[in-house]
Amino acid sequence: MNRRQAVKKVAFLVADMKTFYDASNNIGGPEWYKQVALHWLEASERHGMPVDEKVFYDVKDEFRSTYPASIAFKAAEFQDKELAKKFLRRMRESASVERKAIHRLDVQTNLAEEVGLDREQIIGDIESGRAEKEFFEDLKECRSRGITGFPTFLIRSPDGREIILHGYQGFKRFEQVFYTLLGDDLKPLQVVADENTILKFIEKYGRVAPKEVSEVFDLTMESAMELLGSLVEKGSIKGERVGNGFFYSV
Repeated sequence: MNRRQAVKKVAFLVADMKTFYDASNNIGGPEWYKQVALHWLEASERHGMPVDEKVFYDVKDEFRSTYPASIAFKAAEFQDKELAKKFLRRMRESASVERKAIHRLDVQTNLAEEVGLDREQIIGDIESGRAEKEFFEDLKECRSRGITGFPTFLIRSPDGREIILHGYQGFKRFEQVFYTLLGDDLKPLQVVADENTILKFIEKYGRVAPKEVSEVFDLTMESAMELLGSLVEKGSIKGERVGNGFFYSV
């Protein structure tokens, strides 16, 4: 069992920022970008991943909806499910710490091509409406399940049993759910937290944050930073300051 697998995340998305209002976080109106930027920083303190909240100041005059990026992901899934996951990761990285406007088609296609997807096919599946149709089917499923908040996690066992978790969750909570659904059939993967395995982990995913190393290898943040620092000193990886945190890559 890999801590980066086994969960499907779905969310209530923003159809139109002009009419959007999130009462629980007081987000909406002409200064929505300031409110979202502050919310991102507060959330970052909890989930531990780096963010650069200034992206919302960059796009405040043109951004209207989160739908386009989600539709682009559906288009990517038509080509290759695994590459689509990499594409989703790159869009998240790009928006979160690179301050890229992932609602734009040109940005989406550049990122898609970067991970190995066919640019023209992405464009075709978006412009034909095929990807949008599939996206709205996903929204329909969310609404049928009463899902209205972000994040929401649907966890399904091989025999079809399901548990839904609402809101931010630590890995221990997911582990409890996995055991509830699978019982003795669940065999946790034993991972050795040393420089070699961490290097292989970074090589596999391309670029990771200290929080991810901490979670995957069950380390304190201090220990994760020490191991990453050691790999940097040896020249095996490089660290990059991004937003309010760091990413490490080979």
